[in-house]
Amino acid sequence: MVTKCHNIFTNNLKLRPMTKITEKLDFTGHTLFIGIDVHARNWNISLYLNQQFLKSFTQPPTPEALQKFLENSYPNATYRCAYESGFCGFWIQRELEARGIGCIVVNPADVPQTDKTIKNKTDTNDSRRLAKSLQAGLLNPIYIPDPEVEADRQLVRSNDRFNNDLTRSKNRIKGLLYHLGIKLPESFAESNWSNRFTQWLKELDIPHSSAKRALEYQLDMAEHIRAQKLIVLKDIRALLKKDRYARTAKCLMSVYGIGPISAATFLTEIVCIKRFPKFEQLNSFVGFYPSQFSSGEKIHQGHIIGRQNKRLRSLMIEAAWTAIRTDPAMTLAYNQQKAKVGSRRAIIKIARKLLSRIKHVWLNQVEYAPGTIK
Repeated sequence: MVTKCHNIFTNNLKLRPMTKITEKLDFTGHTLFIGIDVHARNWNISLYLNQQFLKSFTQPPTPEALQKFLENSYPNATYRCAYESGFCGFWIQRELEARGIGCIVVNPADVPQTDKTIKNKTDTNDSRRLAKSLQAGLLNPIYIPDPEVEADRQLVRSNDRFNNDLTRSKNRIKGLLYHLGIKLPESFAESNWSNRFTQWLKELDIPHSSAKRALEYQLDMAEHIRAQKLIVLKDIRALLKKDRYARTAKCLMSVYGIGPISAATFLTEIVCIKRFPKFEQLNSFVGFYPSQFSSGEKIHQGHIIGRQNKRLRSLMIEAAWTAIRTDPAMTLAYNQQKAKVGSRRAIIKIARKLLSRIKHVWLNQVEYAPGTIK
């Protein structure tokens, strides 16, 4: 009897087979906001969806790993990422965009934060702050140049790096001389490291052979850096002959105080002058915008803000010192400002005026007209 009932039950199962219904995840119509705290060994990721924090986690430092996770966990969603500019450059942004993941790069100073996040800084908090600000629409992306200009920028910046290396090498040599009790002759007190000074260093009579060898090593290093620097300068001059730079470079170098290095720096750091519709925007980018403390009817302007493009600001100040010696209009303007605010603040005003003229010659593709008051 039991066997008969079992056979009837088994036959019924065969007549009505069981089916499995699998419902796949689908986030179509939803936008996932992703904050990425980038490091060389890993990325810290935080996720927001519909103004709700989901989770934070650490992953390998590759766009492929992020794409795989997003497509498996949140398929068909719209992805929006943000990370802070820094050592990693823009290759991450380009790869994520190529994979269909929207991505912006932001200035770290533009990411909103509270006193709590300042005093409790972790990778997770940083990525979560990025994701939260992104979904709230509080982040403004920085300008991303095309790969060719970014590569040219690295070449131009190499000149600064060699300058810094050469300065360190010279300081080591001077420090070694001081340690050995060797004083520089009066003729070399204000030396600009001429060949004659280098030859004097090589001919120094140092009683101990080890100290002599130490000096020779430092001199060899300084000469090697100088040789590399000359090669870079030739490459930068060749760079300015590219079709995309040649005409603008000629206009920029017509401005008093702007040479090939300064022109190349402007071309690769700013890239497109039209991205600054107003001069105030360019002035702020370079770093000549004054701080302001106002309340009610009282308006007080302080020192220029610390935020800057350090390369362009230093170049502009150097160019301003040259301009006041060579351009009569700038000489007159400097003397007028100097009488009012002193030499240090006056040269900043001249640099700002010169920057305005640089924008004019660049935008209109005309050469600089010296002696123009306005």
